[in-house]
Amino acid sequence: MDFKKIIILLKKGCEIDSATIDKIFHMSKGAQIKVLAFDETRKEEFDGFDLVITIGGDGTFVKAGNLIEDAFIIGINSKPDKSEGALTELTIDEIDRLKNIFDGDFDVALRQRAKVRLNGKVLDEHALNEVYVGAISQFHSSRYVIKFRGHEEEHRSSGVIVSTGTGSPAWFYSAGGEVFHHGEEKLSFVVREPYFGKRVFVPKIIRGDIKKGEKLVIESKRDSGGIIAINDSVYDFNDGDAAEIELSDKPLKVIKLR
Repeated sequence: MDFKKIIILLKKGCEIDSATIDKIFHMSKGAQIKVLAFDETRKEEFDGFDLVITIGGDGTFVKAGNLIEDAFIIGINSKPDKSEGALTELTIDEIDRLKNIFDGDFDVALRQRAKVRLNGKVLDEHALNEVYVGAISQFHSSRYVIKFRGHEEEHRSSGVIVSTGTGSPAWFYSAGGEVFHHGEEKLSFVVREPYFGKRVFVPKIIRGDIKKGEKLVIESKRDSGGIIAINDSVYDFNDGDAAEIELSDKPLKVIKLR
């Protein structure tokens, strides 16, 4: 596979010298290369590119992973002494190994992502980790109607986390969810700290798996202060707003070296 158009996405505050760019250029056999800074990145910047190289940590990788449509991606850990880099494939000292990729010597792992439709419009991000729906202030109650597999009920809780397999070992797991593989074709959701009353609020839809072809629907009942959050993108989600969350039909194509 030939990669002709490449984006290098840099962690905020990270710099890359011209010699490194030249090295990647020569290894890529003369591909077009564009360098982007983390805080300048917009979805349209990735249009038409077929490979994204992130240099930073997991946050940089996730930023790109949310915005990419069809490109392949590989992560390089810029500070392996300070960052685990669980999602990165190489360290900055191993950058010469990119030659293997340009020679076609690699495998591809698929990481499933979530798609969110807000009031009928699909949001730009394919969430690589998780989607949070609830109140922006964690000490305020999230108020919403939740609909799943033909059932619906009104909740008071600390919000809903809908996770991919990639995000499942983190916040989702801490909230009571179970870890699952990043390639499994499903999402999983958990309601955080649901309120159980005597008659009106007796929630039963508090966790579940959203399989391919299914969706979770949440309708806000908050007057203000409600949000949908995907990584560092936040959308208002208040009374009258409705969200549909389902498995994206475009998993992230992650390059793995052999």
